[in-house]
Amino acid sequence: MSAQDSALRLNLDRAYQQWRSAILAQDAKAWAGSITMYRQVVTRNQIVSQRQPFPQAVFAVPLDPPDTVGLRLLESQAVGETAHLLYFGKVNLGGDSSQIPEGVLMLKFFKERGTWKFDSSKVLKLMDQPEIIAQVKAGGPLAFLDYPEFTPPGKAPTVPPLCEVPENVAGCTLQSFGYGTRMRINGFDYPLMQDQAEKIFVIGGLKNGANDVLLTVKPTDVPAGEERLLQLDFFVLTGKAGKPPVRVFHYETKADTVVSPIKMPVIINEEVLSKGR
Repeated sequence: MSAQDSALRLNLDRAYQQWRSAILAQDAKAWAGSITMYRQVVTRNQIVSQRQPFPQAVFAVPLDPPDTVGLRLLESQAVGETAHLLYFGKVNLGGDSSQIPEGVLMLKFFKERGTWKFDSSKVLKLMDQPEIIAQVKAGGPLAFLDYPEFTPPGKAPTVPPLCEVPENVAGCTLQSFGYGTRMRINGFDYPLMQDQAEKIFVIGGLKNGANDVLLTVKPTDVPAGEERLLQLDFFVLTGKAGKPPVRVFHYETKADTVVSPIKMPVIINEEVLSKGR
């Protein structure tokens, strides 16, 4: 390991340990000072969108921040304003250590004003990828580190705007098979969806009246014998025990050609919401 690599590793590890200490101490000020502005705003928006108290709810997550002691460092790498540390071993998030499978812990960082700050972590389970485990245990070159998913992207994402406390707490399900779909709801962007289905919490919820929903859709190749499906449903939580969420909007197409972007005004009013009463 070069001196440059060693310095990067120390700086990234110091940033992670500052964040981890803040979480364990439930210190809101230290947490805000140790995490990227992007992740701080994303976390705040998710909490506020559920009408939970911020920053108190930051510390309500039952999972423990993993300790890197006992894990094997695979790589410290920086590309542009992004970097990561990759570790291999049994990543303990608070469960029974004897039941934890071996995996890769990815710690992500962004550089802000010349300083590395921790952004997020991801545990990659390797039960269905024995070839990666074999590479690590063999002690030779780790070819999988050249895969795109193991390379920092180079540019940090744009910090989103702050959302307001929602008038209606809401979620949606988006199914995008045979399409690449990007969604924007009331000015907030969501990740590209392609050949997958996802439940999505609506940042800022749905407001009373018209909500601006925009889908940017591009058809993709589908295997022979399979059909496309683009389906979007919005639900509003009633806030009443035993009352399921109310579906307030439905869209579906299987067309080979789609005029994009698709504008969908989702209307919330007393008539729509009364279905859940």
